[in-house]
Amino acid sequence: MKKAKRIIALVLTAALLLLTMAVPVSAASKVDPSEGPAQRIEATLYQLLDKIVNALLKVLNFLIPGLNLGNRWPTVDSYNSPDSFYGGEDEFDTEVKASSQWSVGYAYASLLEGLDIFNGSFYMAGTLEPIEGRVPTAIIDDQGVNVYAISDGTSGIAVQAVIDGYGLARGDVLAIREKLADFAAEKNIISINISVLHQHSAIDILGMGAPLVPALLKNPALSIVGADISRFVGGKSTEFMNNMYNVVSDAVITAVNDMETGSLYYGSVDAAEFIYDKREPIVFDGELHRFRFDPDNEESNEIWLCEAGIHCVGFGAGTDVISADFPYYFKEHVKEVTGADVVYVQGAELALTTEYDILETESFEDKDRVKEYGSLLAERTMTIDNEIELAPVLNVKFNEVPIEVDNGILTLAVREGLINSIVAKDGLGYQIITEIGYMELGNKIGVVFIPGEVAPEIIWGGVVGADKSWTHETWDYAPMSETAEIDKLLCFGLNNDQIGYILADNDIHSMFTENEEINASSTKSGSTLTKAFEELIASVK
Repeated sequence: MKKAKRIIALVLTAALLLLTMAVPVSAASKVDPSEGPAQRIEATLYQLLDKIVNALLKVLNFLIPGLNLGNRWPTVDSYNSPDSFYGGEDEFDTEVKASSQWSVGYAYASLLEGLDIFNGSFYMAGTLEPIEGRVPTAIIDDQGVNVYAISDGTSGIAVQAVIDGYGLARGDVLAIREKLADFAAEKNIISINISVLHQHSAIDILGMGAPLVPALLKNPALSIVGADISRFVGGKSTEFMNNMYNVVSDAVITAVNDMETGSLYYGSVDAAEFIYDKREPIVFDGELHRFRFDPDNEESNEIWLCEAGIHCVGFGAGTDVISADFPYYFKEHVKEVTGADVVYVQGAELALTTEYDILETESFEDKDRVKEYGSLLAERTMTIDNEIELAPVLNVKFNEVPIEVDNGILTLAVREGLINSIVAKDGLGYQIITEIGYMELGNKIGVVFIPGEVAPEIIWGGVVGADKSWTHETWDYAPMSETAEIDKLLCFGLNNDQIGYILADNDIHSMFTENEEINASSTKSGSTLTKAFEELIASVK
């Protein structure tokens, strides 16, 4: 036994040393294998290093029991969908029914109210911290949740709660749904979606804000002896998470109870100059989208559902101040000028960030700059003049999707209790069980719900060819926008799960050269979700 523990410790130490080397990848140079033989050789060497790290981590994941002691996780064959999975509708309506009528409700609530945020027990999200987790030193605005509830009067109610946070694992999404089970049954809620805006300046609700090295040293040791899970090092505060479950579920109830009838409109405006793409291929949706609900009651506020794909890093990736970033000021500005209540949703954001040139600065990292950026986005949204009215036809469908996990770093983080993912054992490997969804409004506008930070080219086309591919392969899938067979497809990202970056299979680089590869659960997530979306669409059209 002592010898086995020494071996485990040796493997762990080697893996952590390599892992530490892999973490600061943002400073690494980019490698384009198509530029010549030298670059191709360099890419091959990086891929070799990746294989060494993953091999060590695979051994480590095999030797360390983790939290699957006592068969806590089912096998793939024995997995059953939880009662808190909402699949939506099996058949889509194509025509307006006699009783159809749009109804929409809205709610907002703070996740910070009533908590002693500066007591040292709450870690910040945003970046990996090797030794000590970051604790907040100031609150700039708020960390909260916005909710909309929508129905066409015949298909049941769909809700989406959008949380200010870095990411939320599906296990925590299911916990919120469980709190809403009785209410959902009473109100005929057919779809409950919990997404995040991916602010780096927020209290950690994913788990990766933990002090990484202590967690990956202590937690495996505790799992070897079968210790109580409560003794494990974690990134999330139990107090904060329990409070969040209650606040989010209460906000959903408020939004549903406040639903009113009215008319629904969709429009968009070019906002490409606000967006900077840091990663080839340069592909993104440059439009800022808006669904505008105009209530029949003239005394009630309009409700706007807006979407754009832009990382929320106005205060930097590793800040210690709490802020909802530019979406907070976007919503605030719209409210001040128009009186509308706003829900802002994160789109397909992969490596998309704020375009600093808009404010003639190299970085934001202060409230005035972040506020100005959010206000400019809001002003641009208020210029939308191409609205179409959407007929009261709502369709929504979700499927569960198993994805083979081959990222040893994230596998270890999940197995040692940092991230509350839904996992099934697949022989010596693991599958993460996530969700993909699709919503149609008025038979004209579609929305794909994605469980992570997806590469925009997977949605709208433009994936690299074999000449630029690190794997020398082509991407043989139609973009989701074509598969949907709809006038316009939008993407709502980080929804019902955070499985990290979702890349095209042939565009996987190295964790030593790109940030996205470290935080991607699987090298097959792109194709797996693309095929799952094709199957979902085929089942309802």
